Amino acid sequence: GAAAVTPTLPASCAWRPCERETLDDAPVVVVFGFTASTQKQLSKYSAVYENLGIDGVTWACPPREVLRPETSRRTAAELLDALHGPELGDRPIVLKGLSAGAYSIGNMLLELEARCAASPEDRDAFYKRIRCAVYDCPVDFDGVPKGVSSAVLGEGSLPQRLGERLIRGYLSMVDTEAWEASSAMFHAMPPAPPSLWIYSMDDEILDIPSIESMMDKWRARGDDVETLKLPRSPHVKNLLTAPEDYAAAVAKRVGATFFVDG
Repeated sequence: GAAAVTPTLPASCAWRPCERETLDDAPVVVVFGFTASTQKQLSKYSAVYENLGIDGVTWACPPREVLRPETSRRTAAELLDALHGPELGDRPIVLKGLSAGAYSIGNMLLELEARCAASPEDRDAFYKRIRCAVYDCPVDFDGVPKGVSSAVLGEGSLPQRLGERLIRGYLSMVDTEAWEASSAMFHAMPPAPPSLWIYSMDDEILDIPSIESMMDKWRARGDDVETLKLPRSPHVKNLLTAPEDYAAAVAKRVGATFFVDG
């Protein structure tokens, strides 16, 4: 890839340079993983972008980073340091949010707002680097209990249902302001990049009316929003279910932004 030196990344992130030589100002995709995702799983998603000549960063999100927002913010802060560092600081960015990865994106933007409170021009300069985004079955705050318990314990299992009840109980007892702030930031999405939304109509974890309402809101403000809707696919399995359609939709969205050769 373009960066000769591997950027310094948080412990839960990995650098994935594509095999072909890229320019110093070539885009980099940041893959915000689903809860309890592994780097091996996320490598399949980054490969879709590597095939387009795009280097990647993958953030494998452990459950603690969803259930304890301060840990996610720490990772987000270190990731922002890397994205402003000498290896990546001049490169355009593609956001890729997988399930609860949408929550991690919200946390990164919150961290950006906090550190740029006295210098909005620096925040706006970073916004301009976010050139497009792909959201794959994005889960909002309301989906945290079922999403986390399913990721760790297996969707539909008795332990998962018990775990979901425990997490709902936990959330009822703690201050959820941090989760709600991340959700609000994701909904607002101030950079407003062109986006692609990928989801299936039978995903039991997604709140489909909610995400379709969000897409309608973004379109109404002038955002360029594309969708890939699958009739049937389990949560975070869309790439496995329809690999050709998935890769083609990503190539169309990214290619329209960067004119990347496939």
